[in-house]
Amino acid sequence: MTSFGAALRQAREGLGLSTQDVALRTKIRGDYLRALEDGNLAALPERTFARSYLTRYARELGLDPQPLLSDFDRALPAPAGSSAATRVTAPVRPARRPGALWAALAVGALLIAGAAAYQFTRGGDSPQTAVTPAAGAAAAGAAGTGSGTAGAATAPQAVQTVRLTVKVTPPGARVYLDNRDLGTAPVLAFPVDARRQAELRVELAGREPLRQAVDVSRSRDLRVTLNPSGKASVLTDAARPATPPRTGTGAKAAGSAAAAPKPTQTPASGVKVTYSGPSWTRVTDAAGRIVFEGTPPAGTVKAFPKGVTIRTGNAAAVSVSVSGGPSAPLGQSGQVVTRTF
Repeated sequence: MTSFGAALRQAREGLGLSTQDVALRTKIRGDYLRALEDGNLAALPERTFARSYLTRYARELGLDPQPLLSDFDRALPAPAGSSAATRVTAPVRPARRPGALWAALAVGALLIAGAAAYQFTRGGDSPQTAVTPAAGAAAAGAAGTGSGTAGAATAPQAVQTVRLTVKVTPPGARVYLDNRDLGTAPVLAFPVDARRQAELRVELAGREPLRQAVDVSRSRDLRVTLNPSGKASVLTDAARPATPPRTGTGAKAAGSAAAAPKPTQTPASGVKVTYSGPSWTRVTDAAGRIVFEGTPPAGTVKAFPKGVTIRTGNAAAVSVSVSGGPSAPLGQSGQVVTRTF
């Protein structure tokens, strides 16, 4: 792990935040944040964008970004002869051919618009507007005719952002939207670009994965039940009945999977966790696998088998009872605590 990655992870965990929490605040993709912490330079975008994400991440955690950027530059030096900004220069033409000069300027405008649209499709730190086809056609027409009329292009349309919440039973599943990693469930009010159809994918080892088309033209609050392998998993909307997936073996089991199974009763020998206030929490099993990660609201009660390790960022808001015994808070307000039960 690089020193800048270790510093980011230590600061984030010290604040009791998950990468999903920081992604919501900074609008940086969660997989980019994890790549910065792991020092996985191959998983990051172009160097200029990666340095911008590192700066924003550091400031969100209250860190001075300059030492971290210096360490980043040592790990990924700038290419020889590169400058801080890429310049697009139009070729010089004789003054007696003004039409050709306007055509060159129009081509330059097309290149800039194309770069902006490309960055938009990558997500992360992209602009929130997209160039419409009408604008591109108008610019192309100006290049072909040599016209210098600047008002020929159509104004860009604003892209609407909606909020997506996905809660999964059992916890610990990974959530993807159109192959974009949204993090570990529960995913709470994650900002996504509005569109009529997107593919929701939810996966957890030992469970039947769910892959289904969803409408995200408006904010959604979805519930997913991942059943054991061989039995179709179920997607439920807040005000609609459960619907099985449309593809794969899940379509054959639609009748038996029409309703989510009732939650299993908490065993008497288990660990009961009660939240008196919101607190980021990560629960791992004896093998180190994450079985839950998130920030449940006040009043939430969760149950786990014995042998789990609980790490929380606000110990006073989290009370634990083992085998039906008395419930006691893990520590003081704002204290980061890790304990195994």
